[in-house]
Formats: sequence, structure tokens, C-alpha cells
Amino acid sequence: MERLPVATFLTVLLSFLASGPSLLRGLPGDLSSAFSLRPEAVLEGQVYRLVTYICVYEDVISLVCGAIIIWYFAGSFEKTVGTVRHCFLTVAFAVSLALLYLMLWAALSRLWEVADAKGFVPVAFAMLAASVARSQMRRTLLFGVNIHVTLVPWVLICVAWLILSSSLLGNICGLLIGDIYGYGYCFGADLPESTVSRLDKKFPFRLLKRIPGMKYVPGSVAERRASQSRKLNPPPGSYPTQSYHSSSPPSLLAVHMQHPSTCPPGSQPQCIPAPVLNQCTGSLGGSCIQHHFQSPPGSISQHFSGSDSGGPKRTDCSSVPHAPGFPAAGAASESELCRVHVG
Repeated sequence: MERLPVATFLTVLLSFLASGPSLLRGLPGDLSSAFSLRPEAVLEGQVYRLVTYICVYEDVISLVCGAIIIWYFAGSFEKTVGTVRHCFLTVAFAVSLALLYLMLWAALSRLWEVADAKGFVPVAFAMLAASVARSQMRRTLLFGVNIHVTLVPWVLICVAWLILSSSLLGNICGLLIGDIYGYGYCFGADLPESTVSRLDKKFPFRLLKRIPGMKYVPGSVAERRASQSRKLNPPPGSYPTQSYHSSSPPSLLAVHMQHPSTCPPGSQPQCIPAPVLNQCTGSLGGSCIQHHFQSPPGSISQHFSGSDSGGPKRTDCSSVPHAPGFPAAGAASESELCRVHVG
């Protein structure tokens, strides 16, 4: 299983620590009134609400859905930009969309009631819009429908408004902030790569690398590509292997002796079947070995036989080599003859 990026894990942990105890005690109103993005409180000087509202949830279902949204959207965004830039952009997106929300709230609150912005959903839409703006994809599948990729955030805004009861104005502000950053209209506010590489070695990011079980994403593009390349092409010896043992094939001679009529592949024209040794008993009770050959035309045996196709008819038994397991002609029966038929 792939490890969770460390900044995403800390965001989920802060959300549970901030909203969990009050939700378990049944006092969500106190937390909402203390940390949510309320324009009156911000105008009174409580500027910490520009950041703390992303950890505020009204009920347990919203908290669980917010954790899933953080894991999916914030985790993908951190793998793309790195841990240092992710932490910086999370705070920058939260503050920027909160200020835009407050400006629009002052103009729209006279027309209808505007809900307070709470939870990580507006920041998640800012990250989604930035990723879509910098993506090279043109079309994608959403709920089984092939649509243009720029319409995906707007469709998800409607889903979040209907299902999660999230602030519609806050989500639209997050989407606008993400588009502004993604299309490069505020490139001067982004951190350069040299600064990000230096911050990777400073406190507190140096400590985040030591958290066991978490994944720290470096800020340098070269380091991220090298890490991805090592994952796709691991060095030899770093991954498990399995060796297979196969028994050696039977020798050609053993197969040929077991099946005398078989010939090796590719040598049928010059193949000479193995001799079949038969033991017979002569008329005088002596032993005789018969060698039956079937010589194909043009074989070596015909060259030795000369004009007589029958070949030698009689020979001395002592000159015939005996096969293992067959009795040979003894010294007492040397005068007996053994016939060799070649035909």
C-alpha cells in the first residue's frame, strides 16, 4: 500500500483534533462560532479565522467526508507540487479565498442569506482548479459521461452543495482562486524551486522526513522524477524473484534405446534404426545372436556389402561383440557359428 503524504496526514489529524472532541460531546455550535469564517468576527480583529475555518465541521458525517476529500484532493496535489509548496499553498489558498469570500459576502448578503464557509472543501476546490488549469488533458470521464476537463470542478461544486450542504459561495471563491493560480496570474507569489529546495533541509520540514510510515515529497522537480523513476524501474536485487528448477531432459541415447524405431528430428534421410538384439537357440543347443538391420537406400551398410545386397552370411561368433545382459559364446562352443542376417 502506498504511503500517505505527510502534509495531508497532518491536515486530517488537525481536523479530527479540532472538531472531533466537540462533536463527540454534542457541542458543535461552540466550535463553529469560535473558529468558523464569520465576517463580523473577522472585522472585529479575529484574523485567525482566515485559516482555522478549514478545520471546522458541523457533524460527524461532514468530518468523515472532509477527511476523504483531504486524502484524495490534497494528497494528489501534494504529490504534484511537493510537501513544502503544498503547505505554503494550503495557507495561501485559505487566506485568499477567505478574503474574496468576505468581499463578496458584503455585496450579496443584502440579497439572500449566505452560509458561513467551513471545512476543507473550499481549499480542495482551489487545488482541483489549479491542477485542472495546468493539466494537458482536454476531456475526461465523470460519472460515466465524457465531458471537457474544465467543467469537472463546476459539476463537483453542485454535488458538494446538494450532498454536503457546503457553502456555495465559499466553494466558488476557492475555484476562482485556483484558476488564478493555475493559469499563472499570480506567478510572483509562488515559491521558486531554489527556495523550496533550501526549505526542505530546514526546520520543521526536516523533522517531517523522519515521521515513520509517512511519505515526504521533495520540492525539487528533478528529485520527484528520480523518485518516480526508481519506483517504476527498481534496481536489480531490490525486488523479489522466484527461481524455477526443471529436471534435465532425457538423453537422446536413452530415448533412442527405449524406442528403436524413432529417429532424431531433422535426420530421417540418414537415420539408421538401432539394432535389435535377439537371443536364439541353435540346433546344437548353442547360443546365437541375431542382428536385424533395416538399412535405407544409400546407407553406409550398402557400401560395405558391395554388389551382394545380402551382405555377409556367416561369421565367427568370437568376432561379434555381445550386448550386456546376453550370454556370449563360451570357450567350449567356439566352433559353433552365429548367423548375422542383414536384410
